[in-house]
Formats: sequence, structure tokens, C-alpha cells
Amino acid sequence: MEFIGEIATIQQRLAACHEMAARRHAVLQELAPRRGERVIEVGCGAGLLLRDIGLALGPHGLAAGVDVSADQIAVATKECAEVPAVKPMVCDIAKLDYPDSVFDAAVAVQVVEYIEDAPGALAELRRVLKPGGRFHCLATNWDSAFWHGPDEALTAEITDVWDSHAAWPNLPARLPPMLARVGFGHIRTLPVPIVNPNLHENTFAWWIARLMAAYAVERGVSQARATEWLNALDAAEADGEFFFSSVPILTTAVAT
Repeated sequence: MEFIGEIATIQQRLAACHEMAARRHAVLQELAPRRGERVIEVGCGAGLLLRDIGLALGPHGLAAGVDVSADQIAVATKECAEVPAVKPMVCDIAKLDYPDSVFDAAVAVQVVEYIEDAPGALAELRRVLKPGGRFHCLATNWDSAFWHGPDEALTAEITDVWDSHAAWPNLPARLPPMLARVGFGHIRTLPVPIVNPNLHENTFAWWIARLMAAYAVERGVSQARATEWLNALDAAEADGEFFFSSVPILTTAVAT
């Protein structure tokens, strides 16, 4: 899935919701950036986490943000304009424009699962990390996502299409051995659960549903059918029957 155009706009709104703010806090706590460090965030998107990292690093640190989407980097550049440590740039994680062993830490939030050659991307991140450098990767086991409320057959139609949106839709289950094979150790996992018993514009469920609907239309589902699903979610909320949960996993590792 490419985060451009309408999908990029939805993703930016999704990134600003309550659960994503909590998720950024969880990642930032685990990262524990120190003043003057050099940190790279791959797939930095609109730059909300990148900005927080840059503020923590101070003016003598470096928060390098890379993303393949020029649309996202344009937003990140504006978001982080007043943070001296932040340097956003369009770049592919498969070939980072940095020398070996230059970063103290790396962050990837909902990024690696979209890369066909995930092991190659992880090896590239290991290349740019110093020995002892920290890596923090947050991804979702999408098979754990649960929707309650709308017609089950209609939900299954949308979610079955969504299953193809990522190259590795259940990356956290596969990630530890991948990391070990490319030179990481001290691997551990931390759940960062999302629970939405209600549906409104400051919830993850609201925006991920719209992202899923837009993707489904791109993949051949009719606009009418996608809109029917979104309306069914709203109806479930109005009836007090809505519920959503998922379990993103934050995997941390150390370059050996």
C-alpha cells in the first residue's frame, strides 16, 4: 500500500488520534533518547514522533527522518520546522543514504511490515547502527484485530481485502528470528493494545476504518459497498453495539 494522495491524508489524521498519541508515548519511553544522540526514524510519516525525538535530543543531536513518500516528508518538514535536530528526507529504507555505524538508535513504527524484503531492510538498519545501538519496531498482528457491531459478512469482505495491504501482516510473530539473523540480540516484546468501545473522530477505529475502506476501493470493492460498511459501523455505535480492539507489538533489540 502506498501512503500517497487520499490514503496519505487519512494516515495523517489517523496519526493525530488519541491512541496514536499514546502509542508515540510508549515508543518514546522505550527509546529513551539522550541529548546529543543520533537517531533515525524510518517511515517517519507526518513527523509527529520525529518531532518529539528531536526535542528530546536537543540542538546538538540528530533526528533523521526518512520516508519514501514525498507527500509525507513535506508534512514532516513543516511539522518539525522549529526543531533544529530534525532532518527529514525522502529516502528508501532499502538503501539508506548514511554511512555504517552512525546512529545510536533506530525507530520504525508500522513500517517494516510493508516492505517485501523485510530481512534486507532490517540488515540495512543494522548497518547504520553503532554496535550497542537500539532498535525499536512497532507493528501489528493484523489477525488479532477485532471488529464488533456491523454485519459480519460485510466486515469480512473489507477485512479480507485489508489482509493484502501489507507484505507481512503479522510481522511481530516473525520479527525476533529475523532480527537475530541480521545481527541483533537482547530481543524483547511489549504489547501496546488498542481498545475502542466507542467510535468517533478521535479514535483509532474511526480512521483505520476509513483507511481500510479507501484501500478496499483501490482493490476493486465498490465505493457503495465500502460506504455501506462505514455506515454500518456508525449505526453500531449509535445502537451501543460497537467495539474494536487490536494489539500492536513493540519489539526492541540491540545491535550486537
